[in-house]
Amino acid sequence: MFKEEENIGEIRQIIIITDGKSNIGISPIEAAKQANKLGIVVSTIGIIGKDGDGDERDIEELEGIAKTGGGLCEYTHLENLGMTVQVMTQKTAQKTIEQIVTRQLKSIIGVDINNLEPKSRFKIVDFIENYGDSINLKCAVILDTSGSMGSKLDIAKSSLIELLQSLSSRRGEGKIAVIKYPGYFDEAASVVCSFTDSTELLQNRLSTMRAGGGTPTGPAIEKACQLIMENKKYQKEEEDSPLQKNDLMEGSEIIENYYV
Repeated sequence: MFKEEENIGEIRQIIIITDGKSNIGISPIEAAKQANKLGIVVSTIGIIGKDGDGDERDIEELEGIAKTGGGLCEYTHLENLGMTVQVMTQKTAQKTIEQIVTRQLKSIIGVDINNLEPKSRFKIVDFIENYGDSINLKCAVILDTSGSMGSKLDIAKSSLIELLQSLSSRRGEGKIAVIKYPGYFDEAASVVCSFTDSTELLQNRLSTMRAGGGTPTGPAIEKACQLIMENKKYQKEEEDSPLQKNDLMEGSEIIENYYV
């Protein structure tokens, strides 16, 4: 679908916010699988009603998307959406770095992080937490704007503003983009705002969104992948990670002194 290219070192993720199941276009589970092959983590947030119940088919799809996309799946009441999005972004970034560190640690010293003695493991966990806040982060939020989201859209918009504001406190660069589905006019999905760290710009772009139409989740994931791949170049396999061996070696003496 898209060509994998050279990576310059950043975490790239997609977060889907929806209250229902896809009903138009390519399977979102298949689209998430393709995204993950490009080094893009796909996570999902399902908005549930006040009674806490959700359609079993909706839940199965959201969990399937997160599983094949290498991400996380959470459910939340509308009033807690803002905090859920922020926590999801942080958790996904940490999970990505943990996976990379574990993989590269094993390739360097032949030992899995879980098999290290406690003192060494603590040093590596501490390094992961510190590095996670300093690495650049790009998050493409895919927002369901189908008819069922009509009464929820204003709070969803506010949650995205809050997310961008929270990213400003990171040491690393944090930007978000927003894709709505269905899109404008006859598009299955449209880019509302490309990657930005400007709250004012994001606010202006979000004001153009209205609810209505079906739920083409799969095409929206493809649109987000296209946007991410147009913004940055990535490398394949081990080099597709935002964390390189140099970062582990130079950022800390953990690797060579892990027995200490």
